[in-house]
Amino acid sequence: MHKLGTLWFSHKKCSVEELEEVAPRLTPDLFSEDPRVMGYMVIKTCNRMEAYISAENPREILEEVVDRQKLKKGGIFTGEDAVWHLMRVACGLEAMIVGEDQILGQIKKHYLDSKREGTLDDLLDLTFDKAIKVAKRARTETRINEGAVSIGSAAVDLAEYITWGLEGKSILVIGAGEMGTLVARAISEKNLKAMFIANRTYERAKVLAAEIGGRAAKLDENEKWLSCCDVAISTTSAPHYVLDYDLMKRVMEHRKNENTLLIIDIANPKDVEERVGGIEGIDLYDLDCLYEISEDNLKKRLFEVGKVEIIIDEEVERFKKILNRQRAERLIGMIYEHGSRVGEDEKKRALRYIEKGRDPKVVLDDFSHAVLSKSLHVLTETIRNYIVMKTNESDDCVGDTDNSAFVDFFTEEFEKELTRRNKRQR
Repeated sequence: MHKLGTLWFSHKKCSVEELEEVAPRLTPDLFSEDPRVMGYMVIKTCNRMEAYISAENPREILEEVVDRQKLKKGGIFTGEDAVWHLMRVACGLEAMIVGEDQILGQIKKHYLDSKREGTLDDLLDLTFDKAIKVAKRARTETRINEGAVSIGSAAVDLAEYITWGLEGKSILVIGAGEMGTLVARAISEKNLKAMFIANRTYERAKVLAAEIGGRAAKLDENEKWLSCCDVAISTTSAPHYVLDYDLMKRVMEHRKNENTLLIIDIANPKDVEERVGGIEGIDLYDLDCLYEISEDNLKKRLFEVGKVEIIIDEEVERFKKILNRQRAERLIGMIYEHGSRVGEDEKKRALRYIEKGRDPKVVLDDFSHAVLSKSLHVLTETIRNYIVMKTNESDDCVGDTDNSAFVDFFTEEFEKELTRRNKRQR
């Protein structure tokens, strides 16, 4: 796990402008051309720029990148802290809106793209696979992503709650800007009867309507569509009322839909004149109502953070055990392979001696002794070197040493010794 490292920039430390400056500088090329890097992935979202690498000394490499690219306000985590950070990000704990699901989808996309491009080594592959599974567990076992906390999503939830479900309903979204687009996309996932997009710029309404399978409308045709719709959500940035009292009185006089007309005004300044809420047959909700819903839902999500953190702590410990087991299995495999190779070499030597007429009993005794001593020599030398190293570092010797550090050191030294022996034999 100590080979993992991440360099991260997010809304917590950087402004939008600063993140935009980081984006072109934090590129995969920084790591693809570095022979010390065994695997890498770069994640870029609206509020986050992150690089994950696998290397013998990840902090050194990431600090060099920060200095060379003149990157400011970034954070660096390595080892267990890097895994812990990735899991928090995947679970939505580091998001601008706590618990939001979008970041998990973005991580999965970057992960699959990186796998296809072959930029992940086994360690990074395993780490991201684990983080995605942990994020799914957090969302299944807690309510970290429940309840709308953005104004747009809160408006959709409110509409669904008040109308007892949007299935079979006709919806008018007024405004095709950023907020209108978010609302239209979210509400289009419901099984609607019809959706209309009204906008001052008709071409923009057509583009959004085509995307979500709705129908474009001109802003001056609001009266026509309001007479048949069940719900209207207004999202424009107009400096004046889009739906004033006189307009809505006319609408209700010739309204063809017998259902109460629900109007949700999420514009700032307001799109709907306040007196409209007093007209019979109209329910009007504005930003103040939505802020209360959003704040209440955010409090509920924040209450779940502690539960998610417990899950992350559990999964980090499990992940450490998985990695330790893999390292141990790799080392055991190397030991068996080494012993098998020694056995084969000594068997050939023993057969040559027997063919030359030496006493088979003596040859077998020598064979057994040679296999045992040569198989164990590398192991005992590596253990001896480790103990000597730890004794020089501390009077406590190996009593407080980390098992994973021992396995890593042992594996590395064992590989070096085997390489040296193979070179001598050639």
